[in-house]
Amino acid sequence: MSVKTRIATVVAAVGAAVALTAVSSGAADAAVTPNSSAGGTISRSEELSRAASWNGTPYSTSSYKAGPGGDISYRTDCSGYVSMALHLGGSYTTVSLPQVVTQISKDSLQPGDLLGVLGSNTGGNAGHVLIFDGWANSAHSSYNAWEDSGDAGVHHLTIPYPYWPNTSGPAASLYKPYRYNHISDSGGVTMPAWPNVVVNQSGANVQALQYLLRAHGSTVAADGQFGNDTLNAVKAFQSANGLGVDGQVGPQTWTALVVQVQSNATGEAVKAAQTELNKFGYGLGVDGQFGAATDSAARAFQSAHGLGVDGQIGPQTWQMLVGS
Repeated sequence: MSVKTRIATVVAAVGAAVALTAVSSGAADAAVTPNSSAGGTISRSEELSRAASWNGTPYSTSSYKAGPGGDISYRTDCSGYVSMALHLGGSYTTVSLPQVVTQISKDSLQPGDLLGVLGSNTGGNAGHVLIFDGWANSAHSSYNAWEDSGDAGVHHLTIPYPYWPNTSGPAASLYKPYRYNHISDSGGVTMPAWPNVVVNQSGANVQALQYLLRAHGSTVAADGQFGNDTLNAVKAFQSANGLGVDGQVGPQTWTALVVQVQSNATGEAVKAAQTELNKFGYGLGVDGQFGAATDSAARAFQSAHGLGVDGQIGPQTWQMLVGS
């Protein structure tokens, strides 16, 4: 799809409930170890991790970029991006994607499904596709998504269902939900809501939050107490990442904070993951080393919660860890 220009007055009318969410550059081009084969079955967690790995990639209908693992290069437009996230055998288009996806109902949507205008006569600016990443509210009137658009490149944002009205692309009413024919975990994993963590709270989620802030350059102490220092660090992070500056860590701030970690990773984000895993009794040393014990705990947690078992703590695993 070519450049989409969102009408400013429409965006303003939608309000804060559907604000754009910037994802920290620390998550961009995150290392993802492919557990799928090109064109084969892929777990929802791997798909979403692949989607996050291109965060910040500029939009282009003529440029190509290697997907995680480097086995295939994909076109960096909306359908090429979705092809990369699904680990397809090449760059499909909005016209050809119906060969590998099936239309589903709105009520069936799960993270990793798609929303788009697909099929015949949807080439160029007549079609578009993006990756659904969970409902943003209980009314299911807005949702989180990964999108590659002409005006912003690859980014994570909140959108009114089914899509923004009055863009230069297809009408919102034309957008339909779809599911990849070879997605795993399609039996219906219920994802918990991201928690709202605020000042004066304490515990594992606060400590994990502090480690994640440190992963993004903060010097806040990871003591598990949400005091003034943590409040100031959260506000600074929100300001730096284009988020609403309220000091509350809700869905948009969590999504921007989390960083994919996996075997052999080190650092503060690994400590955050170990802290969250220990909520579930895994007894890990919080040493910032993603070794065999942490890998085993991550896989056990994923298996116990119906997630794709790949040992990679990506967006979906983080949400399950923090929200449960």
